[in-house]
Order: sequence, then C-alpha cells, then structure tokens
Amino acid sequence: MLKPLRKLPLLMLVIWSAGLMPPARAQVLTALNRGLTKQRSTGKESSRQSLAKILTAFEKQHNITFNYDSELLLPIVSDLKALEGQTKNIDESLTKLLAPHQLTFEKISANDYIIVPVRPQPKPAEKPLSKPSSGILVDKVISGKVTSAKGEGLPGVTVLLKGTSVGATTGSGGDYTLSVPDAGGTLIFSFIGFATKEVAVPPAGGTLNITLEEDAKALEEVVVVGFGTQKKVNLTGAVATVSSEALTSRPIGQTSAALQGVAPGVTVTQSSGRPGGDAGTIRIRGIGTLSDSNPLVLIDGIEGSINNIDPNLIESISVLKDAASASIYGSRAANGVILVTTKRAKGNQLSIGYNGYGGFQTPTNMPDMVNAIDHMLLTNEAYVNVGRAALYSDALIDKYRTEGPANRDLYPDTDWQKEVITGSGAMQSHFISLNGGGEKIRFLTSLGYFDQQGLIESSNFKRFTLRNNADILFSDKFNMKFDLQLVSAHTTEPGRGTSDVFHWMNRIPANQLGINSDGTWGEGWNGDNPIAFSRIGGERKNNSPSAQLNVSLNYTPAEWLQLELTAAPRFAQSNNSDFNRSVQTYKPNGAVSFLVPARSTLTEERNQAFYNNFRGTLTATKTLGGHGLKLLLGASREDYRNNIVSAFRDNFILPDYPVLNTGSANNQQARGGGAEWALQSFFGRINYDYNQKYLLEVNGRYDGSSRFATGNKYGFFPSVSAGWRISEEAFMEPLKNVVNELKFRGSWGRLGNQNIGNYPFTSFINLGSYTLGKQIVNTAALNTLANSDISWETTEMTDFGIDLTLLDNLSFTGDYYFRQTRDILYTLDVPLIIGLAAPSQNVGVVNNTGWEMGLTYRGAVKDFNYDVSFNLSDVINEVVDLRGVNRTGLTVSREGNPINSIFGLEAEGFFQSEDEVAAHAKQFGTIKPGDIKYKDQNNDGIINDNDNVIIGSTIPRLTFGTTINATYKGFNLNVFFQGVGKSDGFLWQQGIMPFFLGGTVQEQHKDHWTPATPNATFPRLAFSEANNEKVSRFWLKDASYLRLKNLQLGYKLPTSLVQRVGMKNLRLYVNGQNLFTLDKFWKGYDVETPVGIGNGYPQVKVYSFGVDVNF
Repeated sequence: MLKPLRKLPLLMLVIWSAGLMPPARAQVLTALNRGLTKQRSTGKESSRQSLAKILTAFEKQHNITFNYDSELLLPIVSDLKALEGQTKNIDESLTKLLAPHQLTFEKISANDYIIVPVRPQPKPAEKPLSKPSSGILVDKVISGKVTSAKGEGLPGVTVLLKGTSVGATTGSGGDYTLSVPDAGGTLIFSFIGFATKEVAVPPAGGTLNITLEEDAKALEEVVVVGFGTQKKVNLTGAVATVSSEALTSRPIGQTSAALQGVAPGVTVTQSSGRPGGDAGTIRIRGIGTLSDSNPLVLIDGIEGSINNIDPNLIESISVLKDAASASIYGSRAANGVILVTTKRAKGNQLSIGYNGYGGFQTPTNMPDMVNAIDHMLLTNEAYVNVGRAALYSDALIDKYRTEGPANRDLYPDTDWQKEVITGSGAMQSHFISLNGGGEKIRFLTSLGYFDQQGLIESSNFKRFTLRNNADILFSDKFNMKFDLQLVSAHTTEPGRGTSDVFHWMNRIPANQLGINSDGTWGEGWNGDNPIAFSRIGGERKNNSPSAQLNVSLNYTPAEWLQLELTAAPRFAQSNNSDFNRSVQTYKPNGAVSFLVPARSTLTEERNQAFYNNFRGTLTATKTLGGHGLKLLLGASREDYRNNIVSAFRDNFILPDYPVLNTGSANNQQARGGGAEWALQSFFGRINYDYNQKYLLEVNGRYDGSSRFATGNKYGFFPSVSAGWRISEEAFMEPLKNVVNELKFRGSWGRLGNQNIGNYPFTSFINLGSYTLGKQIVNTAALNTLANSDISWETTEMTDFGIDLTLLDNLSFTGDYYFRQTRDILYTLDVPLIIGLAAPSQNVGVVNNTGWEMGLTYRGAVKDFNYDVSFNLSDVINEVVDLRGVNRTGLTVSREGNPINSIFGLEAEGFFQSEDEVAAHAKQFGTIKPGDIKYKDQNNDGIINDNDNVIIGSTIPRLTFGTTINATYKGFNLNVFFQGVGKSDGFLWQQGIMPFFLGGTVQEQHKDHWTPATPNATFPRLAFSEANNEKVSRFWLKDASYLRLKNLQLGYKLPTSLVQRVGMKNLRLYVNGQNLFTLDKFWKGYDVETPVGIGNGYPQVKVYSFGVDVNF
C-alpha cells in the first residue's frame, strides 16, 4: 500500500493572472536548516531532494522568492549533483533544474519568480506537427501503470524522458500515457518517498508497467524530545506522538481532554462536562504516588498548563513515558512528561487562516426520577416496610390524580431536571491566524476565542487567547525566537456551586413546589430550591489572566555546535468572587417561608503568581565515518512565588450590588498568605549511533530543590537506553520489502518527585484570633510536627520495546515496563496526646507493571485513502509497602492492593426469609427479607467495620482507542472510539440508594425486592434504614465501556472554485462528540465518572458545524 507522504507546509497566497495557471494558488516554501552548499558537503546526505526543498535553498542563497502551486511540485524530486557549478547564475540554474520536469519560470520582479508548467504543444488538428523544445520528434506512445511493492497504484508519479522536457504524471490509479520520439531513450520515474527508477524506452512502444521501491531515507520522521529533536528511527526511549490533526478534530474547550485515547499508556479521565471544569485528568503509566500524580507539561520547553493552549496552535505533542526519555527533566518527571510544540511562521508572504465552529450540548445521561404520585406510593411502601404508618393518605394521592393538573400549587408535580436544565448549552470557537514576514523576520500571530454556555443558567466559560511566535534572523549564525502569549479565562457558576444545584435537583421529590403560580419561589426542600439557586442565587466568578514570554537566543559558531539561551518569565493571576445570595421562598398562599441562606455572603480573593525560567544549553553534533555522536549540556534555574489576599463580608442590604462595601462590617474577615520555591538543575545527554543501526543514549540530571532541608536538597537522576535496528543488518536484506523497519530497544532510569508541598520539612505556626471575654485577641499556634529528614520520592523504571513496520503500510509499537516508586511521602498517625498534626515521612513503595501497544494501517484504493490506528494498554498497580495505621474511608491504600482501592463489605445477595436472617450474623438495624446480606469475614457473628475488605479499584485498566480516517476526493471522515476494558464503578448515597437521607427515588428503583420479585435489582424499600446504605460490593458495577467519542464528516470545496473568490481552500464539516456509549453501568449516570455520589455536572454530547478557510 502507499505509505503516506510527509506533509509539506502550505503557505502564502499568490495573486497572478498571466494565464499560465489559476489565480491565487498556494506556495510551498519548506525551510531547510542548511543551504545547497552545506547539503553537498555532508557525505551522509542524499543528493536527491524534493524540488520544493531545493527551491527553498535557492531562496536563502540568492535572497529571492519563488511562487508556485503546491500540488504541482509535491511529487517531484531532483538530483543536486546536476547543479554542481551552476548556482552562480540563478536563471541558468533554474532552467537546468526545472526543464526535466516540464517546468519553467517567469520573473515578475527582480527578486520574485513564478514556477509554471511548460505550455503544452498545440494539437495536430490546430497546427501542423512541430518539434518540442528539445528538438525531438514525437511519434510513439508509451502507457502503463506505476505501483508500489504492494501492488497499489501510485498517483502523482513524475514520468520524464531523460534529457528532455517530455513527461507526464500518473493519475489516481497510477496510470500514465506518454508520447516519446522514435529515437528511443530512457524514462525516469520519480516520486517523493520512493527510489527513483530509470528504464529504457521499449523499442516498439506499447505498455510499460513499473514498480517503485520505498526510499526509507526520504521518509525519516523527526520527534520532539527533551531539549531537542531526534529521528524517530533513532529513538531508544518510549515516546508517543500526537499530531495536530488529532487535537483539532474534536470540539473541546480543554486541550487535555483531546489526549484521551490517542496514545498508548496515556489515560485521560473526564469527570465533568461543566464549562471550565471539563479538563481531563492525565495519568501516564499508572499512579506511582499518594500525592500529585500529574505529569509535567512543557510548552515550547517551558512549564505551563496544556489547557491554556488553543488546540489550533499546537504543531505536535510528544509524551515521554519511560525514565530514559524523561530523566532529562529529573525531579519533575516521575509522572511522565508532555512536550507541546506550537506552530511557527512559514514562508515570506502574508497568509490568513480561520477555523471556527458553533454547536450545542446535551447531557449524555441523566437519572430518570419518579413523578409525584409514584414518589408518594413508593414512600408509603418504604414506611410500611419499617413498621411505620403510610406518610401519604389514599385521599391525598387521589387528589393529585384528579385535581393536580389544574392546581399545581396544592398538588405539585415538579420536574426538577426540566426546570433547572434551562441553559442554552451553546458552544462556539473562533481561531484566526496571521502568517507573514520576510527573510529576516517571520511571525505567526493568532487570536482565539472560545465560549461555552452551560446546561444551567449562570454557568459559562469564556477564553481569549492571543499568541505571537516570531523568528528573527540576525545572521547565518545568530537568530532569536520571541514568543508571547496572553490568556484571559472567565468561568461562572451559581453561587451555591454547580454540584449543590445538581445535588438538590435529583434529590427533592416531585411533590415539592419549585415555582408558585404567582411566579414566586416555592419552598423546595425546606428552602433549598435548585431552580432559584441556578437563576438568582448569586454567582461564583473566576477571572484568570496570564502572560507568558519565551525568548530564546541561538548562536551557531560552527555547523556542528549550537548554543541556546532562554528566558521565560510568566505572570498569572486568579481573581475569585463568590457571592452566595439569599433566596426568599414562599408558600403557595403568599406567606413568607424560608430564607436560604440566612445571610448573603461575599468572598473575594486575589492570587498573583510569578514564575521565572532561565536556561542555557550547548549542543554538539559530529559524524565520523559511520559513528554519529550528539552531546547536550545544560543548566537551568526556576523560581516561583505567589501571594494571596482574601476578604469576606455578609448581610448585604443591596444584594443586586455584590461589592464588599455594601456588606456588613460586623463579621468581616481578611486573610493573606504566600509561598515560594526554587529549583536549580544541571543536565546532560549523550547520543551515539553506528550507521544508525546500533543506538545508545545516556542522560543525567542533577537537581537542587528548596523544598527539602539542607543535606537533602540535591538529587541525581540518571538513565541509559539502547536500541538495535535489526532491519538494517545484512541478513535482513532479503526481507527488506516485507520488514521495512524492526527495532528492539530497552531502557532503565531513575526519576524524582518534588511535588510534595513547599515547606514539608519545617514547622508551621498558624496565626489567628480568639474572643477572650469581650475582646478579640491575636493568637499563634504550632500545629504541625516537622521532619527535616524527608527527601525525594524516587521512581525507577525499566522498559523493553519493539518498533516494527511491515509492507510499507502496517506499523506496530509495543512496550513492557516495570515502574517502582520508593520513599513515598505519607503522613503517619501520632498519639493524640501530642496535640500536633503528624509530619510527612518517606515510608511507601508502589509498583506499576504494564504493557502497551499501538497499531496503524494505511491504505488506498484509487481515490479512496484511509488509515486505521488502534492502541491498547494495561497497568497493574500495587502498594508494596505502606507503614502506619490502616485508615478507613470509601477508598484506602493498603499493601497488596492498588492505590485508592474501594473499601467495603462483601455482599452476598438478599435475605430471602426470616429464617435466613435469624441464622446469619447480626447486621445493622432491623433486618428483614429483601435486605442486603453481608459476609462475616472474621466469623465473629457481627457485621461491622472489621468485615470491610478491598472490593474494587478506582484505576481503569485495558484502556484503548481507535481512530479511523478516510478521504475520498473532497470528502473526509474521522471516527474515534475510546473506552476501558476493565474498571470498577461505585455509586452510593443519593446517587443510587433509594430515599437516601429522605430524598426521592428513580424509575429504576421500581425494580426492588418484594416476596413476588426475589431476584430484583434493588433491595426492599426501607425508609431511614442504614443496613442497605453501607459501602458494599452490592453497589459496585462494571464500568467498562466503548464510546463513540467523536465523529466528523467534512468536505473540501474544489480549489478552482474557491480561488475565484480569493480563498486558498475552504472546508466545511459537521461534528458529533460522545454520540453513544455501550456499557453496563447504572442507568442515568455517565460511565466516565464511575465513582461518587452522582451529584456532579453531567458529561455532555456536542453537536457542531464548522468551517476551515485559508486566504
């Protein structure tokens, strides 16, 4: 099958109407790191280059500009040897370079050229037969088909009669037809990515079929790694790459969510669809610590938030998964590293791009609550089952049936979900980029705007992004990158908080009133009215502006030596305003009822943070014979400080004006604080290869952190990795057409974790106040023990991997790894008599053992091109050593089990008879048939906390993703499936337990135990009975799933059509996200949020329409 070509950057629009080509065609100007002269001087470089690259070198050497059609030059390769001695006269060189490809040029100014096809010779019917420019008479026809080694037709292959301008290009199926002179000659078949082939013209003409072999050197892919790049074939570590196309194919507000399912070993969970709160939680190869498990994210080499980068700005993402690839970042890399590379300017002319979409959101799942009459009937059953009289009389229930529809004030039937979920759910995104500059200065300026309205009122998120990436060339040896990004993010939610609104929405029975007929607010549940909370209950607002500057100076004193100095200061501010407004509720007759809360409150907080990063690196690259050596040395310093100020007032007499001055000063409060840390580092890397066959890499980093006491501040983090490209061995040559690439690699390394708080080794004194008599006095208290001996958490990882490519179109990568984290910081219990909180200690050991694989297949059938990729990974997490007291809760971390395992009772079904109840161990409360039966683990005849065991894990396993891309002429399709093969889900309390704390029930609770339905899903209905509300395996559910995460269908309008109106290209698309899910989880709840009480903002489906246009 056809192996896909490396994409050439599309750049400037050229307006030209000389009649040789359509107006406003694209120009391709691929920037080379070296000019023509340097290319010739390097013995290892192939003399064959794409014509676009050669023209770019011409531009740099002669300070000129070429304009041409990208599709015209894309398949053409040429030989630099043909230009030796010809580069002094640009016109002569161009003639010699272009003529073999049936191309010529025209000057439109002293420094501007247009590359165009040679005008076709007139047809015999129009003009007598004449000789072509070469002077050779055309009188013989050759036709045939050009295919790959797989037998697939190759479109766009250049077929040229050697030494002339006579040629043709293969069609979509690889077919060609060419008229040649009777004098014979040689045909040249050339195509980027394949070795050029020369074949003698058949004496009698006729059919000539050709098979081209892949040119592996032309397809070498470069991968971004720590402080540089490497050829993909030379990688010895476990590095996953994500393209910009994978990030922009989905309508998302938080870029972290776009990483879900696209890279093996990377697990992303999205627990909410709340505007501004729908970021993904990223875990790389499991969880190795009890504290912060988030990976280090670097944006163009500087630490930052991946959610502050518009997906349209990202060129690529590299995920460093093993210790060998990540150890260059030392103490910050224990949880993996994500390298984000942003797009930069290309070309010398102005171009404008726009990508935008608009759509709307709906919940993926919502629990189906019972109506008022069903609630009353089921409540009566639950009362009777515990020996109490029915709460609602038959007469009242009949009134609801007969008079309810006409008098909802007295007989309400409130659909709380319908009344609360009234937000528009609208979503829109707009991204404009401006690319331009000249030989000395190039810039890419972009402006992004994202707006996501919530499912409920007073819920939205808006983000404005302005970024400018500039490249300044002072000389051939000295250049600078000057990048500036400004971000302003605004989040709004109800004053009571989104979770509180959804909590009451799904808890209050339908027979409670939300809105009275006169428009006043109903009582809800003792004054808690989620409709009013979402509409007039105040707002929580967050405004987070930030500014990031990244300046790099690059000096290249010699071709093999490079020095880079970087300074990257950042300022970020978070402004929070939390106004919880009192809501007055009324009875249906107008009488004043509850005021919730009793007083309106306002808290305002300002958090300012300053971060600086200074770094210098020296890189040396040498090739001696077959030996390749690359050395990196560097040093860096990072420092961070922040300060927080907050103020509080309540009892606002003018609630429509929520500013601090309008609140009462009687209970006012003011607080302040701050923190700071610093990190100093020295690092280095050595890369060695022999004939790009035997590979070796050694990394080391020496970090010093302010977060540890003297004597423990510094740590050394080394790694070593090696690779063997067995496919390059001579004995593999007979299989070269089948096994294109086969590499074995292995690595070991040690990483650190310093994300443990800013001052873990010091004692804290809390300052406060206390009312003594009638006076408020200041207080100071020592409340925490110190431990000056704590040190780094260290992670060691061993990895074995394989990279394989077969038949040019099937690629496989696989890894097996063992990761052990030692000296985990944990707070051990101390006797209460001490009166102080316990200090952190290095006491824990956690293992992660896992494997991962990625598989990609690419193919083409005439005009239909497609690729399918699949990734699957698994990790087994185990706490090996964790000293101290075994603490209890919903989740625990205990030896022999995963971190944060679910801890509860083992359920053994329902009691089916009184005799079975009597014969079993004593449980909780009054037990009846239909209650949940628990296992007596210690056989002491009593069910209590001593019978709790590990019943499940919160860590998903067998995570996978599948992406299908297909194109047919102007149409393109992207389908993305994502899922989890093994996961435990646990809902409890109001999320799934009937009548929890007096709340209502769901439709699915009708399937409960009765003597007539002993095999029902739920236990008997019992009001205020604790037995069935215990944490137990009964409420555990299979949370594995398969989800159609994204589906996008697009159409690119014909270039000839859009160019008439001044466009370069125009693409329209429709998109759907989270369209359907296959799972066995509890009804009404999203399986991606499998653990909790079900009161969070739901996941959302997104339907959108977008346009992508370039000018």
